[in-house]
Amino acid sequence: MNALRFDHALPAVLAVIKQRFGEKLPATTVVRDALGMLSVVLPDEALTDASDWQGLAVDLHRALARYSPGESRVLLRIGDLIDPDDVVQSPDRVPLTDVPNTWLLDRLQTNQDWLRKPLTLPPPLPTAVAFSIKGGVGRTTAFALWAWHLARLGKNVVLVDLDLEAPGVAGVLLDETRLPNYGLVDWLVEALVGQADDFPLEECLGECALSGDEPGRIQVLPALGKKTREYVSKLGRCYVPTLAGENPPFVGLAERLQALLQQLARLPAVPDAILLDARAGLHDVSSAAVTRLGAEVFMFARDDYQSWQAYRLLFEHLRSALSIEWGMPDEDLRWRLGMVAAQVEPTEAARRRFVDRSYETWSGLYDEEADTVGATGQVFSRDDDGPHQPLFIGLDPRVRFFDLIDPLQRPDWQAISQTFEGFFERATSRLFPLEDN
Repeated sequence: MNALRFDHALPAVLAVIKQRFGEKLPATTVVRDALGMLSVVLPDEALTDASDWQGLAVDLHRALARYSPGESRVLLRIGDLIDPDDVVQSPDRVPLTDVPNTWLLDRLQTNQDWLRKPLTLPPPLPTAVAFSIKGGVGRTTAFALWAWHLARLGKNVVLVDLDLEAPGVAGVLLDETRLPNYGLVDWLVEALVGQADDFPLEECLGECALSGDEPGRIQVLPALGKKTREYVSKLGRCYVPTLAGENPPFVGLAERLQALLQQLARLPAVPDAILLDARAGLHDVSSAAVTRLGAEVFMFARDDYQSWQAYRLLFEHLRSALSIEWGMPDEDLRWRLGMVAAQVEPTEAARRRFVDRSYETWSGLYDEEADTVGATGQVFSRDDDGPHQPLFIGLDPRVRFFDLIDPLQRPDWQAISQTFEGFFERATSRLFPLEDN
């Protein structure tokens, strides 16, 4: 006999529930724990007879096999719960689109933020996030050069290194003499114990020489500073959720990053923009930065199979996000997401191929054509200016050798502009939509 697999456990639960109740399903919440085991929570009045409750519990337990937590826990009344609101009012409870009146509460150990609503809209300052599924796509370099472009426009910019496992921003923009005493990892562990406001951000900001002759200013908040100690020990604590004792009851990485933006907005010289360089991959840092901060998100990709496959997996997951709504209202997450075509061959055929593959991938996250009269889903075509329409960065071998720290080796702005000008203009328009850039 074949063992029940993870992929088939949830459908097995739904099949039992539908067989028992038919089309008149009561409000049903399926809770999946950290091991993948499933429990079904029903209203107290869903079944009136004790033997019916017992019979349904037995059916669920048998159907789930190893994915059942046991007959006594596989089926629960709301009244059985110690804290009902932790289940039926949880911010992580998402509707199952294929089954009416049914929700899934997935108790993940990591990556919980992908499906949650943003903490605030808009963010306290214009904020942009660089995200990529894979590394090596020029994400950090593009944001560093964009910061320079913004400084040339007179903007004061703070570039934050969120790639804590593989810090890179400081190595691109700061020499040893300009590295601040501390970095983001130091600030995060102090925020963990409620001391963020007592840890001056000025000690974490390094002045970038790149903007020395520009009307604007670039400051860098690196992952670590000159006086940072026990980096790995601090890194292992950065993502730990803590009890707040209020609403929200837990404070995680997303809430601490929001507090960071708020503290940056209270600096004596308030920045005009915050650029966050998130790490590559489906990581807690990325999920918090992409979905929770209300930021403009730039999703970097090369035109290769691995990138499109990974983005399809992410978009399939995001379809269940609470920030994704039918019809794409103004606050919908998708309006804040957009592709960046990285390292594209300078031919029309290459650009057209990227748009085709981007559209094909994004179609999995767009609304579908409505079957019912009066439904108003947001449907895009390939040539529409939707999130799939990329900002292009051409393939230029010189970019990997750019030295932005040594003034004698610094590239000429014309060389940068040839490759990045289109990206700079459109990215700046997204970050400052009311300005004529």
